[in-house]
Amino acid sequence: MEDHLAIARTLSGDTRAFGVLIGRYQNMVQTVTGRVMRNRMDAEEVTQDVFVKAHQKLSEFQGQGKFSTWLYSIAYRTAISALRSKKDAGRSLDELQAHGSEPMEDAIEPINERRVQLEIALGKLDQEDAALLTMFYLEEMSVEEIVTVTQLSASNVKVRLHRNRKKLLALLHDQLKNELWTMSARA
Repeated sequence: MEDHLAIARTLSGDTRAFGVLIGRYQNMVQTVTGRVMRNRMDAEEVTQDVFVKAHQKLSEFQGQGKFSTWLYSIAYRTAISALRSKKDAGRSLDELQAHGSEPMEDAIEPINERRVQLEIALGKLDQEDAALLTMFYLEEMSVEEIVTVTQLSASNVKVRLHRNRKKLLALLHDQLKNELWTMSARA
């Protein structure tokens, strides 16, 4: 079922049609919420909030852009809002980990070593910066789509992507250097 058909059916009261959209976009939403929240439990909670909001606001979707961009925008803003609320409440990531929450790095499936290294490096960046890189490189969103999602200017998105690529490259370089040093120390 195509997105526009699932949306039309959902708006006419077919709850199973919205389930199709959830199934199709759950991983995408989980990726952005996880990248921002950096905690599996929080990301799952925010992901649920995203789909509730999307369902409530579905009639506002005009269909002029892609549904995935509209949904990604809700996911990004909801995650940033949740992160700010969490910070305002004085809860740090360290506190969450100390209380048994599973950090996102521990939840990474070992797809391959490069992917794991990338995830670790992204985890060391500021959450918003990591989300921008994820949108552009992993979700393959255009700068214009990122502008729609984040409400940043196109030039700001480009500058932040450029700066964060450099930071990410330095982090990956350091990780590789440490890994090689560890391997040579074992030999």
